[in-house]
Amino acid sequence: MDGLLFDGLTSRPWPVTVGVEGGRLVARSVEADPDGVPLAGLDWPLTAIRETPHSDQRLKLSREGDDARLVVEVAAWRALAGETRPSDRRRELGLVAGLTVAGLGLAAFVFVGVPMAAAPLARWTSPALEARFGANMEAQLTTPFRPCKGDPQGAQVLAQLGRDLATSSDSPFEIRVRAVRAPFVNAFALPGGAILVTDDLITQAQSPDELAAVLAHEIAHVERRHAMQAAWRAMGAGMVLDAVVGGGTGAGQQAVLLFGGFADQRFSRDLEAEADVRGIELLAARDISTQGMADFFGRMANRKDDPRLRKAAEWFATHPDTGGRASRAQAAARPGRPALTDADWRSLKSVCRRQG
Repeated sequence: MDGLLFDGLTSRPWPVTVGVEGGRLVARSVEADPDGVPLAGLDWPLTAIRETPHSDQRLKLSREGDDARLVVEVAAWRALAGETRPSDRRRELGLVAGLTVAGLGLAAFVFVGVPMAAAPLARWTSPALEARFGANMEAQLTTPFRPCKGDPQGAQVLAQLGRDLATSSDSPFEIRVRAVRAPFVNAFALPGGAILVTDDLITQAQSPDELAAVLAHEIAHVERRHAMQAAWRAMGAGMVLDAVVGGGTGAGQQAVLLFGGFADQRFSRDLEAEADVRGIELLAARDISTQGMADFFGRMANRKDDPRLRKAAEWFATHPDTGGRASRAQAAARPGRPALTDADWRSLKSVCRRQG
């Protein structure tokens, strides 16, 4: 069976396989060194193991004098270790009561505590964990948002533009920009450095400077870890852990789909303003004109004047106060070089165009 090992030596959880061998509980991490040796594990006698409630349908196994803890599914553990003895029935009743209390506590933590603590939690999340979580989320989103397979040169231009803008950022992550097919105008950053741009947004962008401004804004979200903050707020600690380690409850996958639907990736006006200011700084650092940000936001704010922008409603759901932001961007606009050559811009505009 599968489990999650907290070895008492490091802060990270280790996904492990768990078995019973000769009256002993043996757990080995699924990750191994180049010689095939598991990176973490434990070997305990079954008679020395203590069980305590952990969460709904999960137990925490421990041994006196050992700092390690092993979290397992109740049903899987019972099937592996044997049926509960009659003398253990009282403990089972206590376990049920404990799980009930733990479930209520977890619900309060997820729906009240986590939203309040989202910002500090994002800052405390290790970059490695955020990158792993973001990769899992990105994989989940490939189903509803199919990658564009138009001009491959355009895909390279888009990715390189993202990398160029990120050279002046303090992001701990590699910025990876790609175009996807979606029936609305939007761009959004995932935890860990991935940025997805919809084909409708690329179509509506009237210059490379406008698209560069959008990318700089999203890179700022990644750098300031706003995307991870939104993920904490949307999913809660237990859901994040489930999504990272591929837990059996499916809560992580459901949360990913919720996040993919943009229901909770609505940054506050303060965070959007922060990303705008930082985005302008990133553009200026590459000597790219910042007028594109004012132009794009201004056109989004006046989308009712252009029937082609009816699909831009999604932009407003996830990027509030576009009118005010357009005015502030216009006030801060400065000249600079074009973000792309005419040839590269033509290639990029074809990144989602179907071939043949």
